[in-house]
Amino acid sequence: MTTTSKTILFFAIIAILHFSLTACSHGDRKFCLSRPPSFKAKGAGYELINLVGRDVWATRDWTPEVYAKFSFPVSWFFWRKNDPRIILADRGQFLKSPGCEDGHYNYMRAFGREFVQVVKLISINNRIDELGLIRKTELEKYHTLHYSAGRTVSILQSPHGERFIGVSRSLERSSDSPTLSKGWTLKEHLLKEEIQIELLGKISVLRMSNEDSYQGPISQKNFKEN
Repeated sequence: MTTTSKTILFFAIIAILHFSLTACSHGDRKFCLSRPPSFKAKGAGYELINLVGRDVWATRDWTPEVYAKFSFPVSWFFWRKNDPRIILADRGQFLKSPGCEDGHYNYMRAFGREFVQVVKLISINNRIDELGLIRKTELEKYHTLHYSAGRTVSILQSPHGERFIGVSRSLERSSDSPTLSKGWTLKEHLLKEEIQIELLGKISVLRMSNEDSYQGPISQKNFKEN
């Protein structure tokens, strides 16, 4: 292949990529609306991940069976499905979508469903131990979680003393207990009273070997234990 042919091929590929990213419609979006999401449906939450824009869009308007069969059209090449997640907190609230003022949210209508943007990704799936037992994703979100008095919560502690609270698990959990890396501990704590956990701004999400999700680090003042 001549240099000229290689140059033409290169710019053709760039043009195709540009078309796939800009010309193809990725849902009907409305930004920073003063309408809080309801998330009234019970059960698992479902998230679509835009790897290029690094935004995550959530809904509960799906079923596990239909979600499992769903696949993106070709024009959504850079999008991925997150595994369905069961929230462990008794209740929670997103305060805003990243980039919006408090109480304002980004919405997307796609595939016959409404999604709200809940996350802006910073880095994805980084190994933090030699065996890859714990994977860390860093992201931006504005999320409060409430755990009721009298229940137990799961707390993961790093070798450096940072603590992360159990937030969600996979709908198809591989096992009850994850395999821990050296220096990490996992304990169950009985709560004397209700606690509110604030996950605001830059957050670390630790995905364990059994796909459980722990998030934080959490503040000492917001966590009371026996």
